[in-house]
Amino acid sequence: MSVYPQPLTLAVGAGEAGTAEAAPVLRLCDASVRYGRAEKAALVGVSLTLQPGERVALLGPSGGGKTTLLRALEGSLPLNEGTLERGGVASLIYQDLRLVGEATVLANVCNGALGRMPGRQGLFGFPREVVARAKSLLAELGLSEFIDRKASSLSGGQRQRVAIARALCGQPDAILADEPMASLDPANSGRLLEVLAVLQRRHRFALVLSMHDAGPDPDFFDRYIVVRDGKLALSTASAAEAWGTMHAVPAHHPQDSEFVPTPRQDAATEAGAPLWRRVAPAVAVAMMGAAVWWSASALGLVRAASSMEASGVSAFLRRLLPSSWAEVAALPWATLFASLVETIQMALVGTLAGVALSLPMAVMASRATSPRLLRVPARFLLNVVRTVPSIVWALFFVAFVGLGPASGVMALAAYSMGYLTKLFYEGLEDADNRPALALKALGASRLQIFRRAILPTARPALVGACLFVFEYNIRSASILGVVGAGGIGQDLMYYIEWRQFPAAIAGLLMILAIVVGLDAISERWRRSLTKQRGV
Repeated sequence: MSVYPQPLTLAVGAGEAGTAEAAPVLRLCDASVRYGRAEKAALVGVSLTLQPGERVALLGPSGGGKTTLLRALEGSLPLNEGTLERGGVASLIYQDLRLVGEATVLANVCNGALGRMPGRQGLFGFPREVVARAKSLLAELGLSEFIDRKASSLSGGQRQRVAIARALCGQPDAILADEPMASLDPANSGRLLEVLAVLQRRHRFALVLSMHDAGPDPDFFDRYIVVRDGKLALSTASAAEAWGTMHAVPAHHPQDSEFVPTPRQDAATEAGAPLWRRVAPAVAVAMMGAAVWWSASALGLVRAASSMEASGVSAFLRRLLPSSWAEVAALPWATLFASLVETIQMALVGTLAGVALSLPMAVMASRATSPRLLRVPARFLLNVVRTVPSIVWALFFVAFVGLGPASGVMALAAYSMGYLTKLFYEGLEDADNRPALALKALGASRLQIFRRAILPTARPALVGACLFVFEYNIRSASILGVVGAGGIGQDLMYYIEWRQFPAAIAGLLMILAIVVGLDAISERWRRSLTKQRGV
C-alpha cells in the first residue's frame, strides 16, 4: 500500500514555472556558518541564487552541509559571514517534520499561516480564509478524511503530506524540503515528486530538495547542486554529472571520528583508573551507613523501639480495630462522610485556584517561554512559596481570615501554586521543542508559538501534574483541621485525643479509598492521552 495518493490532476492552463528574468526568490552570498565553537565550519563561502518556479536538488553525503544550507536559505540559521537576500518567503519541511502531535491535522496545517497573521491571531482560532485554504490543501493531498485526527495518529507518509500542506498554507514563494524521500521506497518517491510537481505548478513556488541520490526521475530537476564539506562542489543540469562528482572523491568529515574512542581512552576506563575512583563507591556506602547510625542514635530511635516493645505494641494495635460488627455499625460514619466531602471540596477548589495561579507563573519561569531577566526572579519567588509547608500556610490564613474551610482552601492554593508551577515549567521545558522551532521559523509570535506548539505538546505532563497535586491536596486537607482550617483532620484529631482509635482508622480508610480511586482515574486519563498521541 502506497503512502501517497495517485497523481493529482491539473487543469490545462495552470501556472508554469517562473522565468530566469524574474527577481530571485532567495540569494545567498558568500555565506559561512559555524556551530558554536566547532573548529570546522558547516558552510564555507556559499553563494546560491534561487529563481521563481525553479527545481533544485541538493546532493551530498551525510554531514556535508545540505541541512545547514537549507536552514540558511530559510533564514532560521544565522550566518557568521555573508548575506541572505529575500525576494519572497521560504518554508522548510524538516526531515523529522516537526508537527504538533497533540493538535489536529487541520490545526497543524493552519499553523503554517501564523507568520502572515498578527501576533494575537490564532490563539483561540484561525480566520475563515486560513481554515478554508488549509482544507483545500488537505483535499489536494488526499487527507480530507483525517482533518479532525491527531497528527500523532497518522502514518509516516500521511504526516509528511500534512507537513507539505502546512508549508503551503503560509503561501510561500519557495518550499525547501530536507531529505523528503529518505524513508520512502522508489515507487512512493516517484509519487512524491509527482505530487510536488502538480502542487508547484498550481501554487507557483520554487522547490529545493536535499537528497542522497539523484532520485527516481533524473529529468525532474532544473539543477543539481553537490554539497561537500560545507562547499558547493558543482552546479549542473545533468543528474549523471552530479552523481559522478558526488562519488568521485570520498568526503572527509573529521567530526565523524570524534566519537571513536582512542586506545588511550579505552585504557582509562579499565583497571588502570586511579585508585580513588575504584574505592569511591565503597567509601560512599560506608559514609552513608555511618551517617544513618549516627542519626538514629542521636534521635533515640533504638531506645524508642525498645520502649515500644516493652509497652506492648500488639495490645495497642488490637485497640485500633473494632472488636465486633456492632462496634463497626456504631462508628460515626455520617460525621466522617460529611467531613470527607468537605475535605474533597477544599482540595478541589484549592487545586483549581493553584492551577490558575501556576500557569502564568510557569510561563514566566520556563526557559522555553521566558527570558532570563524574568525567569530568575520568578523562580526565586517560587522557592520562597515552596519553603512554607501547607500546615504553616494554614496557620497564617487562620490568623488572617479565622477558623474554617476558607483558610484551608487558601493554604492549599498557595501550596499548590509553589509545586504546580515547578511541575508546569519543567513540563514546558521537557516537551519536544521541535514543533515550536518550526513555527518560529515560519514567523509565528511568542504567544502563537506557546499556544499552538508548546502548550499542546506539554499537555499530558501538565494534566498529570494537576491530578497528582489534587490527590496530594486531599491528603493535605485531611490534616489542616488540626489547626482549625476545616476538613476531616479536625475529627481525626478529636478521635485520637479521646482514644477512639477505630473511628480514626475508619476516617483514614475513607481517605485511602478516595486516593486509590483518584489514582485509578489518573492512570486511565494518562492512558487515554497516550493513546491519542499514537504511542
